[in-house]
Amino acid sequence: MLSFAGNAQQYKIDYANQLSSEFKFTEALPVWEELLIASEKKKIQEGFILSKTLEASFLSENYRKTVYWFVKKRSLLNSAKLNSTEKEWMYYLNALRYCNLGVRTQGALDSALTQNPESRMLLFRKQQLASYAQNVNDRSEYQVRLYKKGSQGEEYGAFPYKTGILFVSNEYNHNAINREYPRTGQFYSDVAFYDSLQALQKYKFYQKPFWVDFLYKNRWRELARDRMHDGPVALNPDKSLLFVTTNFSEKDKTDTVKYRKLQQHVYQMKGDKLTEIEFPFNSPEVNTGHATMDALGNVYFVSDRPGSQVKGMIWNEKTKKMDTVYSNDIWKTTYVDGSWTAPENLGDGINTPGDELFPFISTWGVLYFSSTEWGSIGGLDIFSSELDGKKPEHIGAPLNSTADDFAYYVDEETGKGYFSTNRDLFVDRIYAFNKPVFKADLVISLTDCKGKALRNTEVSITDLNNGEVILLATQDNGTTEPLSLKRNHEYKVVYAGTEIITGDSTLYLAKEAISKTVGFTSYYKRYMSKITVLDSVSKPMTNAILKVFRSNGTTISTTTDAKGCYMWRNEGDAKVDSFQVTAINYEDGRLMIPSQVSGNCIDTVVYTLQMKKLSDEQFIRLDMVLYNFDKYFLRPEGKAELDKLVAYMNAHPMYRVELSSHTDSRGSDKYNMRLSKNRAKSCVEYIISKGISKKLITAQGYGETRLVNRCSNGVPCTKEEHQANRRTELKLFTPEEEALDNNKLKE
Repeated sequence: MLSFAGNAQQYKIDYANQLSSEFKFTEALPVWEELLIASEKKKIQEGFILSKTLEASFLSENYRKTVYWFVKKRSLLNSAKLNSTEKEWMYYLNALRYCNLGVRTQGALDSALTQNPESRMLLFRKQQLASYAQNVNDRSEYQVRLYKKGSQGEEYGAFPYKTGILFVSNEYNHNAINREYPRTGQFYSDVAFYDSLQALQKYKFYQKPFWVDFLYKNRWRELARDRMHDGPVALNPDKSLLFVTTNFSEKDKTDTVKYRKLQQHVYQMKGDKLTEIEFPFNSPEVNTGHATMDALGNVYFVSDRPGSQVKGMIWNEKTKKMDTVYSNDIWKTTYVDGSWTAPENLGDGINTPGDELFPFISTWGVLYFSSTEWGSIGGLDIFSSELDGKKPEHIGAPLNSTADDFAYYVDEETGKGYFSTNRDLFVDRIYAFNKPVFKADLVISLTDCKGKALRNTEVSITDLNNGEVILLATQDNGTTEPLSLKRNHEYKVVYAGTEIITGDSTLYLAKEAISKTVGFTSYYKRYMSKITVLDSVSKPMTNAILKVFRSNGTTISTTTDAKGCYMWRNEGDAKVDSFQVTAINYEDGRLMIPSQVSGNCIDTVVYTLQMKKLSDEQFIRLDMVLYNFDKYFLRPEGKAELDKLVAYMNAHPMYRVELSSHTDSRGSDKYNMRLSKNRAKSCVEYIISKGISKKLITAQGYGETRLVNRCSNGVPCTKEEHQANRRTELKLFTPEEEALDNNKLKE
């Protein structure tokens, strides 16, 4: 009897194993449950049966039983010091979310990691707990509705085509071929076409033949059928390429389960004619499919090929080695001139140790995909990424649910689209949605500082989220065409300016759905600068000495012109930092020049410096250096003024001085010339006697050649008028020996 009971037990185990190996999990589950109840006292055998029961309940989408059996039997396994495997914990954790029991997740993960501390899957799930808590409460402004009612089978993967959709369905058994899929007991999936306009028409019974309905109902006849699953499908933006996922005919045996790997078909479409193009990355050893293409020829597809994220390691009984198990990742290739670039994994900014499936790239360059990770609130959730290195964004409810949500498509311009979900009794259905369209645009307006529009002028706008650069040109009115913006994108707007006028830039964050105009006003960048030096009574000071300090570290010396001015172009090597102004009988003046001038709408920028007169004690009155008629010796009052000059020269040792003496017109020209030289010489000798180097001072006599009034030979004048011509003047020289214009030392 015991032998008979043991044989019966083993027979049931073998039978249940056979059902599971054929994917008949719905049929296998009750057998495993019966075995589990009967084997409570056989701890080791119970561990194996529990594992197969969890597998059958989870893969038959009976998630409540997964939770039930895991919780019920865990205590028995714990007492026998048997740990649950990573796979069993993942069945349980995922089932918790399907059953809206995510509050148990944290405690379950802690226990799971205690038993499987090296598990990549469990560690990543632990890292995403905060995201999960946030995603559970995520709500979006999507409005969703069941798109196609009355279907008898399961449907998913809607993609717009003509006046309807292409989609995947297992409702139809075209050509009356028995094509049941053992895992579900339903027909294999086909690519179907649903014409939404035709569906609204009402036909009389004789207008729609029975055999057409029976043999071809919703069949998309452009695509040849095979004896395996077909779908999902996608079209490139111009509808010239068709992507169809199907199965290989070869079976790959993994453990006790036989799989047919996915392969990607690509067809060139010309009307209703399809011509297949080789997709060189297909292999019966890896899954490849779910392709989507953008307008630039970039194709995103799913594969678990080496280079994908690692799920874990499994023991290979045949090779007696550990094999690496890869996740389904999203990869990228580009179709250029009839050839494909090498596949590139999108990396851990998109892919996880879980599965990323059903990618769709929108016309705005947004990648939508479904993932079991990234804080999914249950099964597959839909996420979006702009491929900018930022974490994928959870779409939120009502689009995402605690069931599987996948196969997203959207027209970004209208906000209309489709997605698939099994939220109703875990049966795949196609839903339609509307999402609010974010309509915001940016207009750039350029004018000069006088209000004149800058037309045909280029403006650069950079999307800082993805690095895209848009160049716009202003129209005749100085404004650009409106640029459509993406929500929550930050833009840098730059007008570079020209050699003559200034540019400008700004940042703009597109948060609100509004039309925004950003105006830039340009000012003169190339302009003349002018310094005007005024004396103490605000009159222009001619021949004031300017020491010019340049930004490159050099200095020059020059003088103001007859209007008290000095002009320069303040750019390049001539860019000026500051001026030091020196004039006899005035305190040294200092003027700082700003490095940039903003808001300048004139072609010359004027700087004014008013000099401050020295005190009476320091004021040099060379008109007091007077001489007796026909004499050249210094009088006491003249020496006092020259003492002031000595003090001035000691304070300004950087200049050389030339004293020049003059006479009135009385006497012969020759005599007056000799007399003036002797007078100048007497001044120089006196200054040298006070310690001033003779190298810094020279004398020059001009006789009556430079009269300051009308009192020339033969002209009757007063004593005072003749005295005005008997004078001494000062001439300064720079250290570079460059003679500067005369600087009168008279009040």
